[in-house]
Amino acid sequence: MADIPLLVTSQNSSSERRISPHWTLAHLKSRLEPVTGIPSFSQRLSVFIAHSETPILLTPPDGRADDDYTVGEFRNALVPFARVQVDDTRPVSSQENYVDVSGVEKFELSQEEYAKRDDTVLAWKKRNQLGRFAASSDVAKVSPRAVLTARGIQIGQRCRVAEPSERRGVVRFLGSVTELPSAGATEDDAVWVGVEFDEPVGKNDGSFKGVKYFEARRNHGSFFRPDKVEVGDFPEIDDLFAEDDEEV
Repeated sequence: MADIPLLVTSQNSSSERRISPHWTLAHLKSRLEPVTGIPSFSQRLSVFIAHSETPILLTPPDGRADDDYTVGEFRNALVPFARVQVDDTRPVSSQENYVDVSGVEKFELSQEEYAKRDDTVLAWKKRNQLGRFAASSDVAKVSPRAVLTARGIQIGQRCRVAEPSERRGVVRFLGSVTELPSAGATEDDAVWVGVEFDEPVGKNDGSFKGVKYFEARRNHGSFFRPDKVEVGDFPEIDDLFAEDDEEV
């Protein structure tokens, strides 16, 4: 079985990792300890997967021990690009990174006082008519093709799509797609971004309704609106757990 790419998060960390389905749950926790700073015996692992609001708790059934249960046996939870949340079960006061600042004097402002200042981010947004201070007519004028240009999206660039979980690949197509809803207010503005993913986490092979738009392997292709795609230095996710000589 191939290694599983995951996003590992905790209160103080977030990183992309690859784990082996052959590891025991106990071994996985031992590898997560230096990543999260949480002792393996104090870890509670919850998995969040796309299209599900309910996390799955990684606990061996039937009272089995962590070292008797392999990661691969959680096949319905530990799917590629799922998010594993690592929580610390120790009392807050016993956690090494715990800092009680309740007795520290802090500079505080009410919302009204903050709104009156002219040296804040809020004031800067007002002056430049950004965010919720932008005129509604200006917002409506931002077309998908303008977003495409602003983001500098071009065919052949490495990219990532962050929702519902991060996926990486290469931009393979830019343009309109027959039978897909127009991504713009006018036909000229209708533009979609075709992405070939590194992993089989897409919805097609670069085709839609029988029309081929770009070459991709099965389940490696998808189409997105420009505002969902970010281009940049996004290499394929490496085995970040392979930081020592252990077999992975």
